[in-house]
Amino acid sequence: MVLELLNLLMRFFTWGFATYRWWRKNEEFMLFLALGLWIDFLAAFSQRPILEALGLKPDLIALAPLMSMLAVVEAILMLAAALTVGKHLKERRGQLVILLSSIIGMSYTLAATILSRPPTVLFAFSIPFMGAALMLVGYSLIKEEIGLRSTATLLPLGALLLGAINLTYPATVSTSLAGYLYGLGALFRAMMFIGMARYAFLPIKPPEMPLTELPTGAFYTDSGRVLDVLIQKMQSSGNGILITRRSLKDFKPKFPVFWVTKVASGMMEENIMAVSPTDIGILIDLVKRYLEKGHSLVVIDCLEYLAMENGFENAFKFLLSLKDTTVKYNGTLVAVVEPSAYPTKHMAMLTRELEKLEL
Repeated sequence: MVLELLNLLMRFFTWGFATYRWWRKNEEFMLFLALGLWIDFLAAFSQRPILEALGLKPDLIALAPLMSMLAVVEAILMLAAALTVGKHLKERRGQLVILLSSIIGMSYTLAATILSRPPTVLFAFSIPFMGAALMLVGYSLIKEEIGLRSTATLLPLGALLLGAINLTYPATVSTSLAGYLYGLGALFRAMMFIGMARYAFLPIKPPEMPLTELPTGAFYTDSGRVLDVLIQKMQSSGNGILITRRSLKDFKPKFPVFWVTKVASGMMEENIMAVSPTDIGILIDLVKRYLEKGHSLVVIDCLEYLAMENGFENAFKFLLSLKDTTVKYNGTLVAVVEPSAYPTKHMAMLTRELEKLEL
């Protein structure tokens, strides 16, 4: 009974977090996702374990057509979310996919109901269809929106795994595996719940205005004056990403700042997030998401600290990944370095990859 009630609550709060994210960000794909998750919550009330946990005993055979139609509607909404994330819904072929899947799914459910087919036949299309849609939206979120290196990744990963279970429905529904798969489904929904909670409260703000006076590419500077100028530009435009070790006391940035530290983690206050120095993979994903939203300047002034914590080779690989990601979005990367902190060989490697920035 506890598992069933937790399942119900996780569905509800996953929908709630998605709706909150949509309300705050007005993202089109999140609207489709929130609607699909609401249908998923409603569908829980047609499942025997949850109904029994609530002390209800309706005729499940009579509920079967409703369950099947809800699965089709949820699948269509998840499919629309996936196509929107991939920017395909505005294309004719994307719209055709939604149209055909709607016609096929609803027509199949109606025909099976009219012909009084048993539940196994009634669900033979709708449940695998929903599974495929969940897997597609999970894949699309990983590829285009969330990435692989954050807690929010649990949302698309849980959707992928839950979708895989639904795909097996025709082959496993009447076997001894059904009970185990139901338990796994609850686990994967818990992953979606945790991931959605993290994703809903991770704000990604677009820049207030563009930065046009800076050259694109990857640069370094050993000048504190240049760093101050760059921070002033970011503050005045709300455009830029700063990765730093410096104290942020009494500083209210209008742009995203990642404070590299061991003493805290997560959002500290508006626009400031604490990140562990060993979580350099997460930093790449976070920077990418801001670049995707239109930010065009990335400043890192803690490369020596990252080298101390991770070794120079790993810090250098991080810098190269940061460079490639920034250049991909036609942005500007500036690494603030202290030449005396590096052996000649390491400094030569840095200057080979980065040009000196003069302002």
